[in-house]
Amino acid sequence: MTWVRAQDSTGNVPWACGVYSFMHYALSMLLALSSTAWVAEAAQYMPSIQQRWDASELVCIGDASSPVRTGLTRTIDGSDRDQLSAEVELETCFKGDRPTASEIRVLGYDVVAMKDVGQGYGSGGAPIGFVSKGRNLLFLRRTQNPDDFEVTVPVYETAIHLADARPDNTSGGSRQSSHLVLTQELEAAAVQFDDADLRYIDYLFDLLGTPAGIAELSRFSRGVPVAVQRDIAVALLFHGQPDAEPVVISLLLDTSAPTWKRGNAAGALGEHGTEAALGPLQQIASQPAATDDLESLRGTARSSLDRLEHRLQPAQADPPAPR
Repeated sequence: MTWVRAQDSTGNVPWACGVYSFMHYALSMLLALSSTAWVAEAAQYMPSIQQRWDASELVCIGDASSPVRTGLTRTIDGSDRDQLSAEVELETCFKGDRPTASEIRVLGYDVVAMKDVGQGYGSGGAPIGFVSKGRNLLFLRRTQNPDDFEVTVPVYETAIHLADARPDNTSGGSRQSSHLVLTQELEAAAVQFDDADLRYIDYLFDLLGTPAGIAELSRFSRGVPVAVQRDIAVALLFHGQPDAEPVVISLLLDTSAPTWKRGNAAGALGEHGTEAALGPLQQIASQPAATDDLESLRGTARSSLDRLEHRLQPAQADPPAPR
């Protein structure tokens, strides 16, 4: 099964319009192997934090340097990948014996090998999907060198980039306290990266589960900036919480909001809106579009309006049985 990560013209990654599949647009690309013998093993997806946790020997938060290429290339899942390396200063470890050294080397792989660039592959900016410069939640496996660790997921989303500043939390050794620390870390990242990345709301649902995620995000949204409140409202509406609808409508109608976020709002209203959303969707669907992004928003509003109208139609009564 494969999901496609959509982008608007600004490069931002919106939720899938019309069908909210939390974790899909980012975590669906995860490739992992069932053992450290990556070349020999068949690739499998690890679509959840829990799966990556279970597959890892060490789960820690650490501050990473900018990744560099080591000069080695490895064939993983049928493609050549350049090996990447980053130096990481560990902060907190949740699983496994913390290494003696405070700084470790983390090894992973790029999506392509540089030798293939220009032969159907493109490359620009930092390597895709590896550990990011700054604070990361790391899922690692040990190597023969006690100071070297390989990422559990060899290609694509190998780590979760966290906020620059460590939240005010307690470093816990129990599973319950680890859950609390990770929740606070993901919430801090949701605020810092909200302008371009909504994955952290997805991560929170993945970490906490749907009922607890709804409760926690409802609480958390009361103390965050309006933009984050609106994104949380979209997620809550996608999860069937009708009280979020007025906030989602306000996002849809806000011409100063990013167009891709307004598209997320339209998608949520199409799936879970009420009669209150008919007028706002009709307004957006009928507006002239001066840009490609606005044309895309108008199309999303039209399809969402069609779905909403269809949902709100009373069920046709069955014809009477013949006598």
